[in-house]
Amino acid sequence: MVPDNGNEIARKIPLPITTPRLVLRRLAAADWKDLVEFLSDEELFEYEENGPVGEKEVLEWLDADRHVKLTTSNTTFCLAIELQSEGKVMGNIYLHSADEFRWQAHVRIYVSRKCQRQGLATEALNAILNFCFDGIGLHRVSAWCDSRNIAACRLAQKAGMRREGEQIRDRYINGEWINTALYALLNEEYSPVSAVSAQ
Repeated sequence: MVPDNGNEIARKIPLPITTPRLVLRRLAAADWKDLVEFLSDEELFEYEENGPVGEKEVLEWLDADRHVKLTTSNTTFCLAIELQSEGKVMGNIYLHSADEFRWQAHVRIYVSRKCQRQGLATEALNAILNFCFDGIGLHRVSAWCDSRNIAACRLAQKAGMRREGEQIRDRYINGEWINTALYALLNEEYSPVSAVSAQ
């Protein structure tokens, strides 16, 4: 990472990230079976514009993801969410650079339905917010979801994100217009919720 102050020494991007139960790391080719297992679940995408994906799409995505760099503007950087106790990928986080100067990012998170309601998504989101603000010094992180997705709204709020508003009937999904809830957090508003570390 290139520091803001030209006199400082550049430092390595703090990855992987470890939490009490998880490891957030770059995707690997060997992850494909775990990814297909939860990303092919139709119910996971109930409130999403995109649908489930199969083996072919996952393999193509993993091949393309090898070339993605966090430092490239207007790109989506993905991290696997691995359950430490099983060494299994049970979710992923997308971090999309929201401006050309890489001061802002948009975050999306998917967790296998088998691993939901255990606080794992909250643990992962807290870790990625810590990475965004303390790790790479972003100014703002945003997120959005279908306003009917109560679990996603609660997740953003638990992580300390502020609800900024709701766009009314702005997206057409599964034959109906739906509302989008908007969340965000500024660097100066952020306070770490749980301890995480980079290996």
